[in-house]
Amino acid sequence: MRGNYHLLVFAFLSGGLTVTLNYPIKAIILLAFTIWIIKLNTWKWRGTLLTLFISGFLLYNSSPQSPHIKESTTSISGTVISPVTKTDSTIRVILENQSSDDKLMLQYFTDGGDAEEIMSRLKYGASCEVNGVQRPPDSATNPGEFNYRTYLSHQGIHSEIIINTPSQLLCDGSSYLHQIYKVRQAIIERTSNVVGKAAFPWASALVFGDSSLLDEKLLEWFRDFNLSHILAISGLHVGLFVGGLFFVLFRSGLATVEQTRYSLLLIIPCYCFIAGAEPSVLRASFMALLLTGLSFTRFKMNVSDILSVAALLLLWFNPDYLYHLGFQFSFLVTFALLLSKPLILSQHPLAVAATISLVSQLSILSIQLHHFYEFNPLSLILNLIIVPYFSFFVIPFIILIVILCWIIPSLAGSLSGVFVQLHDAVLHWIIFISKGLNIQWIVGEFPPVWGCMYFLLFISMMRNWCKGLLKKAFTYGILMAALIMSYSVVPYLSRNGEVTMLDVGQGDAFVIELPHRKGIVMIDAAGPSVFSNNPSSIADNTIKPFLKSKGISKIDALFISHQDQDHSGSVEFLSSFLEVDDIFVSSFHDDNQESNRVKKEDILYVSGQPFTIIHPKVDQLDPNDNSLVIYTELGGRSWLFTGDISKEIEDELMNNYPELTADVLKVSHHGSRSSTSESWLRQISPEVALLSVGRDNRYGHPHHKVIEDLEQEGSIILRTDHHGAVKYLFNGEDGTFYTELTYNAERK
Repeated sequence: MRGNYHLLVFAFLSGGLTVTLNYPIKAIILLAFTIWIIKLNTWKWRGTLLTLFISGFLLYNSSPQSPHIKESTTSISGTVISPVTKTDSTIRVILENQSSDDKLMLQYFTDGGDAEEIMSRLKYGASCEVNGVQRPPDSATNPGEFNYRTYLSHQGIHSEIIINTPSQLLCDGSSYLHQIYKVRQAIIERTSNVVGKAAFPWASALVFGDSSLLDEKLLEWFRDFNLSHILAISGLHVGLFVGGLFFVLFRSGLATVEQTRYSLLLIIPCYCFIAGAEPSVLRASFMALLLTGLSFTRFKMNVSDILSVAALLLLWFNPDYLYHLGFQFSFLVTFALLLSKPLILSQHPLAVAATISLVSQLSILSIQLHHFYEFNPLSLILNLIIVPYFSFFVIPFIILIVILCWIIPSLAGSLSGVFVQLHDAVLHWIIFISKGLNIQWIVGEFPPVWGCMYFLLFISMMRNWCKGLLKKAFTYGILMAALIMSYSVVPYLSRNGEVTMLDVGQGDAFVIELPHRKGIVMIDAAGPSVFSNNPSSIADNTIKPFLKSKGISKIDALFISHQDQDHSGSVEFLSSFLEVDDIFVSSFHDDNQESNRVKKEDILYVSGQPFTIIHPKVDQLDPNDNSLVIYTELGGRSWLFTGDISKEIEDELMNNYPELTADVLKVSHHGSRSSTSESWLRQISPEVALLSVGRDNRYGHPHHKVIEDLEQEGSIILRTDHHGAVKYLFNGEDGTFYTELTYNAERK
């Protein structure tokens, strides 16, 4: 079995995936595993693999299900089982409920004054009495959006408890782990004090596993070129640390080979802990420990077998690692490289780096597309520059500086200044030459079925490439590219169209996808509240992920009803990440952008789809009343988008268009009492009323009288604060409404 332990991992994961994935993927996996077992020659292998398959199935089948939790005020006794995480606005820590062993996320929203007091109480292992509001974590309310609830559930956390004052938290005691975390924090603080503000963010990312201090634009650049793995501590960082330590201890003559090995057995776990003990760090550290331990014996073990043992033990110890992207990426890339070792060794030295980068990126591409919806085909070129630069200069230099902080602080401070000057200059040059290479291919949310087909083609390509069958390998490579291209063109072949009312809180944002992807139209692009510290938050966290998940990289027409923040606040940010052909605003819209002015009775055609402007004709001297009112027909239904017009404008429209009706009405001004009169509803007679409204908003929208009038009219009410995003999927003259969240009457 030597050299084939990875088959054991595949069997174990196959059993687990048949539980965690949905049909038809689990059926495909089960069928493939059955065929695999039947084709094996020996009963010994069949029994072993079948046992591991069943073990994986039982382990993941026994994972606790997410309980139904209602928001309520409660008192909980719990034990702190994680270090404290602090941001500008929150303090978070994981508690284990002493009565049920369930895990909860404790959150404290701080105004800055009480942060230190709260953190001083939350010691690892402390027993706490918490009086707060327990509720389920926030769920994604839009397609493509990050799902915080799912993220926590994969860590076994199904609820959070919120406190607002220190008096709601009483804690006592701690465990030995608290002292260990204090040592780690002391090391971080010492490094921060010695190296200064410019160098510390790099030390924090590359040594301590926290990249949050790096500039957001720089982080985005790394993401755009698929270089985020450089900033996430992984096998590269651990390998460089272990290799450097071995060189210093043994090659310098400070220690014998045996003494060096014993030192490594002691230091590697410490380094793993200081680096944050993420799954990728655990994987690399475990492999380094096992290789070092085996060096004391005559027992030889294939490196791929060591990796397989590490994967099985980590998954057995914590099955939730399977859902961790760092775990997935780390093991997939390492497996792919180890299984491709004959190919890599046969390459010319100048081609080795390119081969490693290519195999690494292709091995995780389908997972990357599933979660992030895009990739840069030219990122391989930049990898050939940035990976050696970080491997041979940045990472070793930063590790050296951190070590010197405890040995010769003055030298560490001086070297950090030199590092910052050199690194900033080099990085500036690399970013400059990369501008022409930043070509993002927005594919969309790659489905698991397509991902399975991709992996089969990738495995076939690598097998033939390793055997030297270059023509067959090239053919499979072409098929891989064709598969991704085929998925990209699916929307252009589909007769279906969609209208989506995004859940952007207290604001409006509608996306219209015409059949065959003939055109993409947006009506309004809400931004966050004017009081928000992040003006791009709605664009970055809601609109952008939605568009990318749909494979949309261009907006053909963007209608902005009026200039209020809750309707136009994300416009400038949309233009920064996708192409917007035309922006249409009212003739009385007060802005400095190069927009097309439209007025009443204009009919605008977007890829053959007419949009009729029925208001305004004259300046109403009020931004809300100057809102564009747009009429169109989609999927056999008439639609009326009304912006924030008041009852007075509704009366004017009824006078001007006495025959005006609409099957679908975008209720004006988020259901404000100043809009949506009874007479307006009687004339329009909407079958469906769409309300874009923020949860628990301070305006009290929608007004109860508006809801009562809509119900009296017999309209189906779909609102973002109850249903999340609302989608109308249509084909020809027929269509159906879907909601992102299942309606729960208790939300009322």
